[in-house]
Amino acid sequence: MAGPGQLGTDGGGALYAISPAAAQFFQPVQRSCTDNGVTMEVAAVRIGGDTAEAYITLSGEAVDGACDLFDSYNFLLPFDRVGCCQRVGYDEESRTAAFLCTAKTMDGSPIPTGGKMTFSVDGFLTGKTKQTDVEIPLRLKDYAGDAAAMAPDSAGFAFTGGGISDDRSRPLLDSTRVLVPGETLAVPAERLTVTAAGYVDGLFHVQVCRGNASQLDNHGWLWLEEDGTRLNCVYSAAFSNLAAGENRVDYDQYAFDVSPDALDRYTLHGNFTTASSLTEGRWQVTFPLENTEP
Repeated sequence: MAGPGQLGTDGGGALYAISPAAAQFFQPVQRSCTDNGVTMEVAAVRIGGDTAEAYITLSGEAVDGACDLFDSYNFLLPFDRVGCCQRVGYDEESRTAAFLCTAKTMDGSPIPTGGKMTFSVDGFLTGKTKQTDVEIPLRLKDYAGDAAAMAPDSAGFAFTGGGISDDRSRPLLDSTRVLVPGETLAVPAERLTVTAAGYVDGLFHVQVCRGNASQLDNHGWLWLEEDGTRLNCVYSAAFSNLAAGENRVDYDQYAFDVSPDALDRYTLHGNFTTASSLTEGRWQVTFPLENTEP
């Protein structure tokens, strides 16, 4: 089976690396594809200037109104491009979700005539829910002491990312230690758990376990509140035991500049996005870069 950036024919991947235009020329037109009980189909194509737009549908019992392609999609085109894909509609009766897939030439030149686009998807999420401003039932003052911590790249874990509030926070993130994951302290949302809290190097840290983020992409964002006033984190850090394969577990950690004596004045809050299922397969369509009839 061809992976992202490859064609599903012998030697196609090598040909695409050498000449994308030639590789796409030899790709057969296939406007629909069915796998795992789900059909992907090209509904319409619109070309204008440097932009190609394709309406792609997914239909089947596994598809719901919150269907998310989960960054598993890929474009193959005979030119350098930037692209994106967004859900634009859903029909409950036919269980069909529609997506607008947009590609633009990198240099702003017109879309070449006579070319083809190949669009593929390896999986999609369903059962997605969003919760906002959730107060998490955790007594922060119970975690006012120093907590067990480790370097992100120790004990089989690896640093996978993070965010900063401003440039002054960069050195803190770069040198951060993270809390040692522990027992569940609170469950702010389904499939998301608070697994550690406490002070590390003078900052108050709260850790959230996401499970295997490569499967469901469950995630959130935390802050503290005092009488309705929000205190955002100084930085956030993400780490995971990536080498564990199917047993992978991801964590996000938030560091707050608040003194131990002030903790009892604050409550912990968050926004959360979760999904219940990942449907995997291989869906791929190829179609000419030309306007379809209205």
